[in-house]
Amino acid sequence: MEESGSPRFRKLHFPVGLWINSPRKHFAKLGARWPSAASVKSTTSSDAASLPEAPSSVPSSLSHSTPSLAPPSPSPSPAFLRPRSANQQSRAKRLSHLFLRGRSNSDRDRAIGEREREIWVHSATPSSHHYLPPASSNAPGLVKIYGDALSSGANYRSLLANMHSTSRQLIQQVITRYTERERENESEDTALQKYFPEDFLLCDVIGKPIQQPDGAIKWQTEYRRSVASWECPLQLVDMWRPKDGFERRFEIQRLDEYEREEKEKERERERDGESYQGVRWRQSRMSSGGGPEEERGHRGRNTELRRSISDMNLSLRRRQGNVTGSRSGGGETDRRTRAAEEEKDTCDLEVMSQSLILPPTDRPYFLLLQGYDQSKDFVLYIMAGHTHVFGRKPTFREREMDRERERKGKRPLKVDTYLSAPDLLVRHLLIRRDTAVPEQPRGQALARPFRGGPVTLNGAPLYREAVLKPGDLLGLGSHFLFLYRDPRVTPAPPLALPPPWQDDMPTSYSPGGMTDRQEMLRLYLGSTESLLIFQAKHADALLQEIILKNSSPDSGGGALAPAYLLSLMIDYASKHLDPAILPQLLLKAANQIKGIVWDKIKEFGDKHPTQNSAEADVELPPPSMQKLSSDLRPLMFWMSNATELLNFFQVKVEAMEKEWEFEAPGDPVLSADMDTCSEALAQLDDVIMHTFQQCVYHLTKTLYSLLPALLDTNPFSSEEKKKGKAGAKDRAGNEGQGDEEEDVSTLPPTVAGLVEVYRCSLQLSREACLSPPLTSQTFGYLFFFTNTSLLNTLLERDSLFSWSRAVQIRTNLDLVLDWLQGAGLGDIASEFLKKLSVTVNFLCIPKTRLIQSSWSSLQEEHPLLSPSQLHHLLTHYKLGPTRAPPSSWAPLLGIELGGDIFESFLDHPPLILPNETPRLDLNQPIPSPELMKEVTRLRTFLWGLDQDELPANQRTRL
Repeated sequence: MEESGSPRFRKLHFPVGLWINSPRKHFAKLGARWPSAASVKSTTSSDAASLPEAPSSVPSSLSHSTPSLAPPSPSPSPAFLRPRSANQQSRAKRLSHLFLRGRSNSDRDRAIGEREREIWVHSATPSSHHYLPPASSNAPGLVKIYGDALSSGANYRSLLANMHSTSRQLIQQVITRYTERERENESEDTALQKYFPEDFLLCDVIGKPIQQPDGAIKWQTEYRRSVASWECPLQLVDMWRPKDGFERRFEIQRLDEYEREEKEKERERERDGESYQGVRWRQSRMSSGGGPEEERGHRGRNTELRRSISDMNLSLRRRQGNVTGSRSGGGETDRRTRAAEEEKDTCDLEVMSQSLILPPTDRPYFLLLQGYDQSKDFVLYIMAGHTHVFGRKPTFREREMDRERERKGKRPLKVDTYLSAPDLLVRHLLIRRDTAVPEQPRGQALARPFRGGPVTLNGAPLYREAVLKPGDLLGLGSHFLFLYRDPRVTPAPPLALPPPWQDDMPTSYSPGGMTDRQEMLRLYLGSTESLLIFQAKHADALLQEIILKNSSPDSGGGALAPAYLLSLMIDYASKHLDPAILPQLLLKAANQIKGIVWDKIKEFGDKHPTQNSAEADVELPPPSMQKLSSDLRPLMFWMSNATELLNFFQVKVEAMEKEWEFEAPGDPVLSADMDTCSEALAQLDDVIMHTFQQCVYHLTKTLYSLLPALLDTNPFSSEEKKKGKAGAKDRAGNEGQGDEEEDVSTLPPTVAGLVEVYRCSLQLSREACLSPPLTSQTFGYLFFFTNTSLLNTLLERDSLFSWSRAVQIRTNLDLVLDWLQGAGLGDIASEFLKKLSVTVNFLCIPKTRLIQSSWSSLQEEHPLLSPSQLHHLLTHYKLGPTRAPPSSWAPLLGIELGGDIFESFLDHPPLILPNETPRLDLNQPIPSPELMKEVTRLRTFLWGLDQDELPANQRTRL
């Protein structure tokens, strides 16, 4: 209608939705606040006692002509503000009809002229003015801002402003002027307190100066309202003035103090018996545009405002009440009765026509099915952007925390819709669609609850991001329930919400099409899917059951049974239970494993005490490798399981961090969860390091007693060959021996004893399914110890520095390396035994060639030998009883020979904890019959816990 050129609407510049197209042309009563760009107001017929309300925010079409109206006084007296006169009588007439019913134009014009002359012409000094309206909209005017919110004892501060200066801009000017003055008065070393405009608000105050007995003038406030941050104070001054006998002024106040005072006033009104409707009217007025938190801005011309059925019923009840009163007073005739009925029918049609709320056709929206406060809730919440955040208004402390995060460069998400329920978080639910989630098809959105915010999707608790389809029901807290609609796509059919007892049951096992619950239970118990369903309250019992029944390699579930079963448990908790449970569950599992491993280490230490021999030269008999291997199995078992769990836990923690990308940065709850997860990972680190240390220590302890035989044994002697054949015959009848065992039987006994340590270590790692990186590091440490120990012994015994002894050592070493190569350890052995091989190769050089070599050539051919080691070998080389070393072996001038010739055991390779993809793939079926049996047992155990909580007549029997 506005665009069609109607003179009535074009001249007044009111939106079409404000005008009721009835014969009487009543001006529509607005709701408690203007709807946001994505909301339409909802009330009930219980609002019939509310006072006539004025708009709390101004559409853009009114931005230069009609300011916001102050709410009326709660007292029965008329409102304090009324419009000033305009140049055109027709416009003044309409404004008087709209806002000052009951007063004639002449009375109003006369009062305005007298009041203006009293204030602006006969005033003694300009300092007594609270404001000076400008002559034009662009010329600056003078505004006095009263109040001591910034400086104790201050009276007012005068500012220059124009018709378009907003309340927020004036507050910023006051802060700037005050800060400049403080900076001039304070020294350079004094830190000035920072103020933010969001912490203050401008109040439009109506009152009058009262002269005290001592002659002082004291201001008495009769009414005040908060000015929205986008409102222009000079426009308010230009269009509206106080009632006769009152004056207006603007005051700056702290936001928290203002809110506290308003709450105290509301409690006093309720105690004094004031009507609840008046209290609610003021609450709605403050929350709709008068408060500084909601910076709504000016509304566009096309904003559609529709009166609700409750609003229209209000006027209808008043008319019916008037008719009823007239009947009781004088008795109504049949004619008046018929007229009242006709008017009632007309009003009903008017109600129906004006109460229609048309949803948008080009974007999704949320239809309110259940709310919390009917005076503040809307019927529709439109998703204007591609992201939408539901929440509540933050407290002062929460706003301070958000500002602190912004100063650190971590800007939290902006809330799009404020809801009034007290059980909601500041940021409660995030909805993303279209470009915000390009991987989703058009029409599907993603709903993600913020941490700690109770949300339901189609009746089931929602803990993590999930697909939101048209027709889905969203519940926020204990009060709000929304229906999600997207008019761009065909809505989904009505959903059959699952019963409460199925909340923890996945769709694949729910009895939607299956009435026999026993059959459902049998299908679940026999399923090979990697799934273990449990309720949060049974998490501790399940953890104990897994650990106690699978704490030994002989438990029957397999080498990785604890890791696999705990991974099933963690995986289900991370997808279906409250996110707060997961960090605690990780830590509990890690602590349980650490406690068991500590007991195993203590038990192993009692069987194999550490003994320091006082006589270093005494050759101790090698310990039984079979006994040592059997005792090391539990430690290797838990080292392997802890490694797999560490990899799996790390993946879950990284996924959990990714889920927090939209949470408020620096949230203390999330920080505490991350600390808990870090502690759980550290506990598993300790388990891996201690089990690794115990295993390599006792293996190297056994190696230490067997290594000297490699230097002293002559593999070419007939005696050694006979011993080797006898040992081969003794082991020939053994069954179940691998290829490595057969190779060991062909070795000389002294070499075979050394190789037996490597063979048992390899067998332990394979039985425990130790991860390849950790297996490599285990044998790397064993080979490092072998290299360092043999090389130091060789350098210490110069009697071995001859060609004949070197050839024997080289042969024994080759036998060991050949076996390791066949066992798949050749690359690791060659890397860590390289220096020993180079030293033995040097001693194997023929004597005639060695004599002809010079220092430079020998150093170039053997770069791994240090100058001091090379000099030591040449000096003590056995050339003959009377032959001196040739002069060509002398070191070059300037070469430092003071270094230590022995290798240090402290230079061992560090243990690098694995950080790889978990080998346990839970997307595949259960990998072995042993694990399937254990999973079935745990499923039955959990089902029994559920059945114990049900009445006897509701339990399901197998």
